[in-house]
Amino acid sequence: MPVPGSLKRQPIDKNEIAQLLERQFNLPKPETLAYLQMLERSNVGVNELAETLALSRSEARDLLQTMLSRGLIIRAPGSEEAFSPLHPRMTMTNLFKIYEKMVVQNLRDRRATVDRIVNLLTPIFDERKN
Repeated sequence: MPVPGSLKRQPIDKNEIAQLLERQFNLPKPETLAYLQMLERSNVGVNELAETLALSRSEARDLLQTMLSRGLIIRAPGSEEAFSPLHPRMTMTNLFKIYEKMVVQNLRDRRATVDRIVNLLTPIFDERKN
């Protein structure tokens, strides 16, 4: 693993990253593409994002709001209409925490289903002994 500070910028395949994040963390492709665009700038406004991603202003605003709630971006200082990306480490940590919470909840739900089925089927099993 490279030593921090020694990482060099390398070309990336934005679609490949978007597909990977969608597959692994259920992150919609437009959010990844918007985040990747924002990484190259200090901040991005609603109009700029709408123009570069071919979205309406309303769609861009909704996309940014969702990204904000997921912890991918923050509001740029001094502007209600501009946003800045969080550091990739922070972004991925936030995505992982959301995913982890979902997985834990899914496991709890499945455990509850197992318990319900056992409770339903045990009397049937016990009756056959008689």
